[in-house]
Amino acid sequence: MSSEISETFRNKNVKKPLSGQKEITKIVAVSSDKVLPADAAQAAYASGYPVTLKETCYGLVLTGTEENVNAVVKIVQDLDKNHIFVKDRGFPAGDPRRCRATRNGGQRPGFYTLHEEISKMGTVGDALDNYEAGVEKPKAEWPNRPNSFKIEDYITDELGKNKKKKPEMAQVVKDRIAAKKAAAEAQTKPETLTKTAAKNTEKKANSAEKKTDKTAAKAPAKEKSKKPAAKKTTKETTAAKKK
Repeated sequence: MSSEISETFRNKNVKKPLSGQKEITKIVAVSSDKVLPADAAQAAYASGYPVTLKETCYGLVLTGTEENVNAVVKIVQDLDKNHIFVKDRGFPAGDPRRCRATRNGGQRPGFYTLHEEISKMGTVGDALDNYEAGVEKPKAEWPNRPNSFKIEDYITDELGKNKKKKPEMAQVVKDRIAAKKAAAEAQTKPETLTKTAAKNTEKKANSAEKKTDKTAAKAPAKEKSKKPAAKKTTKETTAAKKK
C-alpha cells in the first residue's frame, strides 16, 4: 500500500483501546459493482484505527471498541454507501464457538442466513439509488388469475381419461363445480333473490291475515250459539222454583 493512500485515510487522533474496555464486532457486507471486498479491506487498513480485521468473501469482520469500529465502518461505507451494508455480530473473529477449525469444518452457524441476505442486497442498493435519483416507482404488473372452473373442468376430464382412478373422484369434483356455479349465480343475481324473498314474505303475511279474519268471524257465531242455551237453563230453573 502506498504512503499516499495511508496518509489520506490515516487519522492522527485515533484513541487506543483501554484495558477492560468493551469491544463489539460488526459484519461489513459488500454488494457493489465498484468496490470489492479487497478494496474495503484496504480502506480499513489505511484508516489506522486499532481494530481486528478479517477479510472474507463477502466483505469484512471488524472487532474493536465501539468508537473505533464505527469510525472504520463509516470510512468503508463512504466508498459506496448504498451497496455496502453493516450488521452486528455476537462473536468476534476467530471465536472458537464459531471457528470452523474447532468444529471439524463445514459451514459456520448463520452462514446460510447471511448468504441469503447478501443475495438480496443488490436489489436493495438499486432501489436506494433510484430513490436518491428521484426515479418514479414502476407499477407492478400482476398476471391474470386463471378461472377456477376451467381448472376443475380440466381435472374432471383427466380423471375421466384415466381408468385407474376411481370414478367417485370425478363425481366429487363435478359436485363441487356445480355448487360453485350455483353460488356464483346467486352472487350475480341478488336482486331476483330479494324480490322472490319479498314475495314470499308478502304471501305469508296475507295468509296470516286471512287466518286471523276467519278466527275472528267464527268467534261471535260461537257466542250467539251459547246465549240461547243459557236462556233455556234459566227458564227451567224458574219453572222448577214455582213447582
